[in-house]
Amino acid sequence: ADVVGLQNVHTPLSSSQHLGFCIIATVIYLIQFYRHGGWHNLLLLFAIDLTYITQTSLCSEESDYLLLGIAEVVLLAASFTMQILFNKKQKSVKLAAEAAVDEQNERRTAAENEQKAQDEKFVDNAFEE
Repeated sequence: ADVVGLQNVHTPLSSSQHLGFCIIATVIYLIQFYRHGGWHNLLLLFAIDLTYITQTSLCSEESDYLLLGIAEVVLLAASFTMQILFNKKQKSVKLAAEAAVDEQNERRTAAENEQKAQDEKFVDNAFEE
């Protein structure tokens, strides 16, 4: 039986398309990790790249696909959890920065009001006898 050119039944992409998809995903998630941090980006990168194993001889038995599926679920669950924690941390950092800006603005307003009061007092004293 000639099996050359048969499509892998576990993925809708040809081997070259799948490799291209994995390379593009790797570049995108590395850029996201570099720009924003967050280890969830790297976990997603590994989860996507791990799917390419379906195109190789490393994944030839049904038990191999089961192990790959378990690894994928673990990576995706860990990524999801880490993304939630990352977003909470980002939100708290943003709120702290906003609070600092608000406090700085309040201090500036108080200083301006104090200066205005001093200027008015100076002008009022200038016209007193």
